[in-house]
Amino acid sequence: MNDTDCWKMFEYDVVDSTNETAKNICDDYTERFVVTANVQRVGKGQYGRKWLSPSGENLLATFCIPQCEITNDNLISFAAANAVCVILKEFDFTPKCKWPNDIEVDNCKIAGILTEKINDWILIGIGLNLNWPERKSELENGKKHTSLFAESGKKYNVDKFVLLLSKALNLQINLSPADLLDFYKTFWNKKRNIQILVDDNWLTAKQIGIDTDGTLIAGLSSGQTIKINTSARVRTNDV
Repeated sequence: MNDTDCWKMFEYDVVDSTNETAKNICDDYTERFVVTANVQRVGKGQYGRKWLSPSGENLLATFCIPQCEITNDNLISFAAANAVCVILKEFDFTPKCKWPNDIEVDNCKIAGILTEKINDWILIGIGLNLNWPERKSELENGKKHTSLFAESGKKYNVDKFVLLLSKALNLQINLSPADLLDFYKTFWNKKRNIQILVDDNWLTAKQIGIDTDGTLIAGLSSGQTIKINTSARVRTNDV
């Protein structure tokens, strides 16, 4: 366990998932902390999908914050997305956010965020592909993934990225809701059409805006405008 900028660091070689390990620590801890691992046996993303990663190659971390420290906890996934994008820009990448919590480079997923609330804690699970050698590999869910190494040919230090993200998150979670969403919109890939799962049918929609509570405002081909919360099943139209 190490200290870094008011976050306690819990580092593991192998875990089932960093989020699940963090939940166990929450029972006996009161300050914000980070769980990292070289390997996740059953890493997970949204909707129960697997998050695959070679050992020690990528960032696998869960940032844990007491809920009393956050005034806009319903926007926490946007704060995490902003933090990832800020760091990627510092390394000369051009990240884009796919609402609400995927980060893409060149239309390929490079990072995912899974937020959970448990008791009095907010858990922010972040998976960021750093040194995975394959570019635009299609995984079992049909999506294309990439990594910083695949895009640049350079290797990156995982521990350094954990430190940078902890600092970036400190700044983002203290923004006002309006400033947080305005900043998110600078990275948001609004132009891509999406598909929304409604009553077991995928409906094509155009992204129109993001409301003050983080819900997506979208227009259907029928002309109807709908609001979509962050728990809805949404995919880009090219998947």
